[in-house]
Amino acid sequence: MSAKKPGRKFYIITSIVVLFLTAGFVFYKIKKHNFLDHQLQSIVKEKTHELYKISYDSISVDEIGGDLYIKNIYIKGDTARQLELINKNDTNATAVIFDIFVPMLKVVDFKTARALLSKQMECRQIVISNPQVRLYLFPGQGKQKDDKKKQEELYKQLLGNFKLMKADSVSVINAQVVASDFFSKEVKFRTFQTTVNLSGVAIDSTYNQDTSRTLFCKEIGIKSDKIIFGDKKNTAEASFATFDTRSKIVAFSSVSYDAFKNSGFFKTELQGISLSGIEWLGPVENSDLIVDKVIINKGELETLLDDSKDSKSKQNKEGRILTGWIKKFSLNSLQVKSVNYISRTTEENKRPFQVKNNSFLIKNISIDRTAAFNGKLINQAKEIDLYNDEISIRSADNIYEYKVSGIRLNSKTKSISIKSLRIIPQLDEAAFARKARYQIDRYNIIIKDVRCSNVDGEKLVRGEIDIESINTVGSSVKVFRDLSYPIDSISKQGQQMTYPHQIIHKLGLPIKIDKFVFSNTYIEYKEKNPKSENSGRVRFANTALTLKNVSNHKPRDGEKIVVSFKTNFLDEIPLTGGFTFSLDQWQKGVFTAEASIANNIHATTLNQLTEPMGLIKVEKGEIHSLTFSMKADTNTSNGTLLMPYEDLKVSLLKKKGDEYAKKGIFSLLANLAVKNSNKEGSNMRTAQVVITRNKYRSFFNFIWMTVFKGLRDVAVIKI
Repeated sequence: MSAKKPGRKFYIITSIVVLFLTAGFVFYKIKKHNFLDHQLQSIVKEKTHELYKISYDSISVDEIGGDLYIKNIYIKGDTARQLELINKNDTNATAVIFDIFVPMLKVVDFKTARALLSKQMECRQIVISNPQVRLYLFPGQGKQKDDKKKQEELYKQLLGNFKLMKADSVSVINAQVVASDFFSKEVKFRTFQTTVNLSGVAIDSTYNQDTSRTLFCKEIGIKSDKIIFGDKKNTAEASFATFDTRSKIVAFSSVSYDAFKNSGFFKTELQGISLSGIEWLGPVENSDLIVDKVIINKGELETLLDDSKDSKSKQNKEGRILTGWIKKFSLNSLQVKSVNYISRTTEENKRPFQVKNNSFLIKNISIDRTAAFNGKLINQAKEIDLYNDEISIRSADNIYEYKVSGIRLNSKTKSISIKSLRIIPQLDEAAFARKARYQIDRYNIIIKDVRCSNVDGEKLVRGEIDIESINTVGSSVKVFRDLSYPIDSISKQGQQMTYPHQIIHKLGLPIKIDKFVFSNTYIEYKEKNPKSENSGRVRFANTALTLKNVSNHKPRDGEKIVVSFKTNFLDEIPLTGGFTFSLDQWQKGVFTAEASIANNIHATTLNQLTEPMGLIKVEKGEIHSLTFSMKADTNTSNGTLLMPYEDLKVSLLKKKGDEYAKKGIFSLLANLAVKNSNKEGSNMRTAQVVITRNKYRSFFNFIWMTVFKGLRDVAVIKI
C-alpha cells in the first residue's frame, strides 16, 4: 500500500508528535534538563517553520528499566502564523494545523547507548494514552509541492541530526479527534474511543525509499467505536470502524446518513460494510477516492423526490452527493446482499415505490461534484449491472403474494430482463371466495421471460417506467369469479374503474411503454355458475398479443392504447381481433373490441362453456364463421355480431347429482325457439346488441355478456 492512503495526514501528525518526543528523551539522557527546558521548544519551532509550540507538565525516567513518562503534553498550532504564511503565498503553509493534548506518554526500553554512539534513536514501544486532537483544515493549502518533494522534506524535518529513528510499536489509545474547516467553522468529522497501532516504525533515508511501508510503518491498525462526519444538522455516522494495512480493508459495523435533516433527498442505514483496494489521492480537502470493492450485508435506503414546479433548481442546489472533501469518487464494484428501498415523492396522492430484500451488484461507478441524488445519477455510472434473485411482497390483506424472480438490469445496454413476474393467490378458489364474501376476481398471473429494451434508467430511479419495448414468452393470465356469492353493492366504486387503461392510471407511478408483445400466452376467464355448481372456462391458448402505446401520461386528443391478438379460442378455434382503449377518455372507460373466426367449427365445441355457464347443450350444428365488434364505456356497450351457421340443435339441462340431465319438454320447446340455420346472403341475421353494464362485474364479464347476447339474438327467436 502506497503513502497515498486514507487518513495519512492524521498518522503523519501522530508520528511527528511521538518521534519528536523520542528525540527529546535521548537528548535528556545526554544533556539532562538543559535540552528539555531550553532546546526542545526551539527545535520544534524551527523544524515546523514556527507553526507549533510544545510544552508539558512533568517528566520522569526509570533509569533502570529505561522507560520515560511525560504528563500533560501540549502541542499547539499557531493559526496566526499559518495565516501569515498563506497571505505571503509561502509554500510552507500546510493543509492542516492541529492542537494536541496528551495526558500521558510512555516510552518503553530506549536503546540509549546506540543513541549516544551512532545517533540512532530506538525504543521497544511508545504508548500515547487518551489524546485529544483538534484539526483545523485550510482548503487549498499544501498543493504547491508535489507529493514526493513534500515527503522528502518531512523525513528531513523528523530526522534532524539523527540517522535513524525506530520503534517496534506505537500505540495511540482512546483518542478523540475533531476536524473542522478553519474559515467556515464547519465540523468535518469527529472520532470517539479510537485506537491506532503502528508496528515496525522506522525513519531514515533507506526507509524513505521503502515502498512496502506506509507512514514509516510496516503495518497500521485502526479501531474506532464511532466516527461522525459533518455538523449536527447534516450528519453521517459510522460505528465500530476498523482498518489495517495487512488486509487493506476498511470495515464498519454500521453506517447511517440522514440528509432529510438538512432538506436533503435521502437517508440510509447500512450494516456490515467492507471496502477493499482503497486509494485516496490528492490533498485531504480536495481528494479523489478510488475503491476497488465494497460489500454491504444489509441496508435501508429511503429517497424523497421533489415533484414541485421548482424542484429542478432546488435539487441542483441541495441534492449534491459529493459536497465535502471528495471531488471525485470511483468504485469498481458494489455488492449489496440485502437492502430495503423506498422512494417517496412530495406529491400527496402518489404511493411510495418500495422494494424489499433486494440484492445487487453495481460495477464501474464514477461521479464527481456535479452528481446529484436524482434520476441522472444512474447515468454517472459507466455500467450498472444489477441482479436480483427474487423480490417477494405480500399484499396488506395477505390475499396475494407479488414475486419477481431473476431480475437483471444493465445501464450500459439499457436493458432489463426478468425470469418471471407473478401474482400468486394465497388461497384456492373456494377459500378465496369465502374470504372475499362477495363476487370479486381472483387473479393468478405468471409473466415469463421478460425482455425490456431501451429502458430510461434516469426515469426508473425516479420511480417512472419509460421503456421502448417489452417482450415475454410463455406467460399465463387466469381470472376466476364465483357467482354464487352476492354482489358488493355497498362499495361506492364497485368495479367501475377496472378497465385496463383505468388500472394503469391508478398504479401511482408514470408509465410509458411503446410496445408490449406477449408470445405463446395462455389467457383464461373462469366463472362458477351457482345453478350448475360448475365453472366454465373461456380459454385463449397460444396467444400472440401486442399492445402499443401503453401510457398513463397526459394524453393527446384521440390518443389510444392499441391491442391486437391472434389466439386459439377454447384451445382449438383460430381467433383474431383487437382492442383500442381511449386514453383521452380513460375516466369514462371508452374502448372498442373486435374479433373474428374465419374457419368452420363444430358447434358442439361450445358445450364446455354453455353447459356449466348456461345449462345449455349443443346437440349438433356447424358454425361457418363469426365476426364481432363492440364500442363501450363504463355504462353501456353497443355491439354487432354476425354468425352464419346451419343444422343447429340444442337441449336444456338440469343438474342431477354430479351430472347433467336433459329437460325433456323444455328442450323440445327450446329447439322450437332456436333458429335452425342462419345462412349467408341478404337474409342473414345480424345481432345489434346494447348492454347496460353491471358495474359490479368485471371487464371480462362485460365483454362476454355482450358476445353472449349477440349469439342469443342471432340464434333464438324473439318471443
